Amino acid sequence: MLNASSKVDPGLLRRFQKNRDVSDTAFVIFVTLYLILICLGATGNALVCLAVWRKPAMRTARNLFIVNLAVSDMLLCLITMPLTLMEILTKHWPLGDDAAVCKLLGGLQSISIFVSTISITAIALDRYLVSISLTHNSP
Repeated sequence: MLNASSKVDPGLLRRFQKNRDVSDTAFVIFVTLYLILICLGATGNALVCLAVWRKPAMRTARNLFIVNLAVSDMLLCLITMPLTLMEILTKHWPLGDDAAVCKLLGGLQSISIFVSTISITAIALDRYLVSISLTHNSP
């Protein structure tokens, strides 16, 4: 029976440990904080999506903008943040020589930021239009 350590090439493991860009203490602190941010961000955004999905009365245009923002943030938390953490902690790209993965990470980050920006802009525009209509309809 194989154990987990026999599945990893020892030379690769030694190179990875030597290639870290931070000390052991900073590594543990940085990874812990990053994992907390990933878990809290993913959980909070999932709860927002769940709240709107479970209650039909919550499915307004304004709340759908917020769900769009939450989905974009979950993409950032679950896919790009772990890969960015690996890239920050090492001096090289640890996921092989495939350029597509590296470009995919940058593309996903850009898409997530773009969607977040457009969603916040749409929410602000919606709020502005509501305030304009309230101003014109008041006696």
